[in-house]
Amino acid sequence: MSYKENFKNELVSLNLAVDNQQDFFHTISNDLYTKGYVEKTFEKAILERESTYPTGLQLDHFAIAIPHTDVIHIRQPFVAIYRLIKSVEFYQMGTDDVIVPVKDILVLGINEPKKQVGLLSNLMQCFTRNEFVEQYKGAVSAEEITELIKNNL
Repeated sequence: MSYKENFKNELVSLNLAVDNQQDFFHTISNDLYTKGYVEKTFEKAILERESTYPTGLQLDHFAIAIPHTDVIHIRQPFVAIYRLIKSVEFYQMGTDDVIVPVKDILVLGINEPKKQVGLLSNLMQCFTRNEFVEQYKGAVSAEEITELIKNNL
């Protein structure tokens, strides 16, 4: 099962300026809605899901968040990739008290629940490999990032 078609250059932003997590979700929700990927309900839904099921992930030398929400808020499947200018706080996955400062965020917009688990698992495997993380951190364009991920999934 391939997820590669969900990665598009138009959904990569490597210089996003936001003040906090709420500002991040507001900014990207408007953008994704304008581009036709999500419903108007997406912003509220992803904020609620993040507060209940945090998605921050502190790895060896890298922190990432992989937020997502229920399929009813997704118009067409996507994975949007954001690199923030300054980090925002996410809670560590599986906790409600461990804060992870995150600059890299992959937002999953999957419209088939069974696919979401597989994609999440594949992405987490990529980000646990130091070689992949170094290449990811070194990528400076949307094309580089999407190619890197597509080649490693």
